Amino acid sequence: MQETKMPGNKIYPYLISVGFVFVMTLLGELVKKKLEPTNIVMFYLLAVVIVAIRWGQWPAIMTAVLSVLAFDFFLVPPYLTLNVHDFEYLFTFGAFLAVGLIVSTLTSKVRAQIIQRQTEKLHSALLNSISHDLKTPLVSITGALSALLDNASKLNEQQKNELLETAKGESERLDRIVNNILDMARTESGVLRIAKKPCDLRDFIGTCLEQLKDKIGSRNIKINISKDMPEVNVDFPFMLKAFLNVIDNALKYSLDGSAIEIGASCINGKARIFVRDYGYGILKEDLGRIFNKFYRVQHAENVLGTGLGLSISKNIIEAHGGHISAESIFGKGATFIIELPLERK
Repeated sequence: MQETKMPGNKIYPYLISVGFVFVMTLLGELVKKKLEPTNIVMFYLLAVVIVAIRWGQWPAIMTAVLSVLAFDFFLVPPYLTLNVHDFEYLFTFGAFLAVGLIVSTLTSKVRAQIIQRQTEKLHSALLNSISHDLKTPLVSITGALSALLDNASKLNEQQKNELLETAKGESERLDRIVNNILDMARTESGVLRIAKKPCDLRDFIGTCLEQLKDKIGSRNIKINISKDMPEVNVDFPFMLKAFLNVIDNALKYSLDGSAIEIGASCINGKARIFVRDYGYGILKEDLGRIFNKFYRVQHAENVLGTGLGLSISKNIIEAHGGHISAESIFGKGATFIIELPLERK
């Protein structure tokens, strides 16, 4: 269970409280001729419980106080005044306010306990995932080096080279995992400092493909960048990481020999870049979660990775004021679309 936050808007839960009281008052107006006022109190109590569960104690307390005032002003005779002629209603107000405060406090405590337990479970799952991803290459490296040390005299040159290649490959994989974890920590800590400079997209994409040449091999990479494509202002090293993760993702989740398409154009004052593969595709239920930390699609059992790459890319792109999304037809590949703002001249 994740607590809902409105970025930069702490007043939002209190506006919701006012809205709930308004709605419950309208309901009370509709039924006040058929129900006793003391029964209508239950509407307001329901609002207090909902707000307490969803937004916490203080918005719920505000809901309780506003509910008493609205109930008295609109639904208790004499109407449209806070005067009360019947002592019974004063007791109702006091009892409702006390119950509302107690319910809001207890509900908020239960909510906090649930959030804490869910957070602990999430942290445990993340630690298990990281531990597994780190342990796998370490075991391979240890095994390869142990075999070399224990059986050096019995191994021929080809076998030694194969073990060394295994250790080297797993060391590089371990380095990528550690770097991904560090990148995720930086992008989520709020200390990511973007230093933008004009960049030619053709040069940028060329650098990406050069760094991925070992993974690309003989695969066909089709590039289609509009001739009138202007330069984009980006932090080259950070944006390079973002694009490397997206293109690497396309390579990993598509069949060897299949093409990868990379295109760019200028649309509505934005640079629109796409990376398309013709691989497995992404299930509809996965599309909304592939940019979450440590999330991996359901058919990814044979694909190595931590599930951090796309999340890091998203954070970097959004830090540039951009946006990344994905489209897919399962079984026919996936397309990642990146939009970056262009400087107005």
